[in-house]
Amino acid sequence: MSADEIKKTPDAEVAEPEKTEAAATEKKPVAKKPAAKKPAAKVTDEKAAKATKPAAKKPAAKKPAAKADATTTDEKAAKPAAKKPAAKKAAPAKADKAEPKADKAAPKKAAKKAEAPAPKAERPPKPATAAKDAAEVRKGASGVATVVDASGKEVETRKLADARFAVPADVNTLHLVVRAEQAARRSGTASTKTRGMVSGSTAKLYRQKGTGRARAGSVKSPIRTGGGVVFGPHPRSFAIKINKKVIRKALSMALSERAAHGRVFVAAGLELAEPSTRTVEQFLVNLDCAAPVLIVTHDEPVVMKSVRNLPYAEATEVAALSTEQVLRARSLVLTEKAFAALNEA
Repeated sequence: MSADEIKKTPDAEVAEPEKTEAAATEKKPVAKKPAAKKPAAKVTDEKAAKATKPAAKKPAAKKPAAKADATTTDEKAAKPAAKKPAAKKAAPAKADKAEPKADKAAPKKAAKKAEAPAPKAERPPKPATAAKDAAEVRKGASGVATVVDASGKEVETRKLADARFAVPADVNTLHLVVRAEQAARRSGTASTKTRGMVSGSTAKLYRQKGTGRARAGSVKSPIRTGGGVVFGPHPRSFAIKINKKVIRKALSMALSERAAHGRVFVAAGLELAEPSTRTVEQFLVNLDCAAPVLIVTHDEPVVMKSVRNLPYAEATEVAALSTEQVLRARSLVLTEKAFAALNEA
């Protein structure tokens, strides 16, 4: 290196610090940034101060509110306490005012109550039932027949045969026999014609196809008017086969039940020369027994004719006596001949 260059280099070295100072001076504006941040710190301090100020004010605001609440609660507690005596004082006054109204309404209600029972006392519902009971009062002794004369007065009692009038009842046997008796009365003559019995042409009504109608082959079809009947009734017997011993036993059960309740009477003075419904009716009225009444005769057509017009009485022969007739009647009136035939049978 030459001397000139050497001389220049120190200058350059000296100049370098100047550059650094200049750079330092140039960097000062960059250092001013913290100075710019200081106002931000102040702003933050102000914000913090503002944030703290409301926090400090809240207790101050709450204290008066608490005082106000305390005062209001004290006032409220004091006001009802002051009103309660006033309400109590007013209540007696209202009660005093309402008492005259109650006194005025009390006579009206008492008058209504006094008037209401009057129509109920006037009604006589019980005498009607008493009259019905009086008509059923006439009963004979249990297990015997009561003999009465033409005026209905009791003459004597007669013993009944145990084989006919002392048989314990069986509901199943009675039901079976009554059902058989009712079924035997059915004629069973109802009849209908099937399509084979109906008279009519056997020709096909119209061709099978092409008409648009349903196919039809006979005018006697059940779906057509005038055709046969499907599953219709035909003559048959409804009779139920029951042994004769069971039938006799059921009749004895029915007679025993009437005898046990004292509903068997013997008409000693019922002798008629000619039919007279009035005579028989007067006899039954004097007898005063429970209706309906079954009068049993034995070869006495005059008595049979005299009873047939009475709506509450029925007459039958001893030979034709059935269990259903005995159960349907509440009282049995036997003639002298019928009693002898029935009791000895």
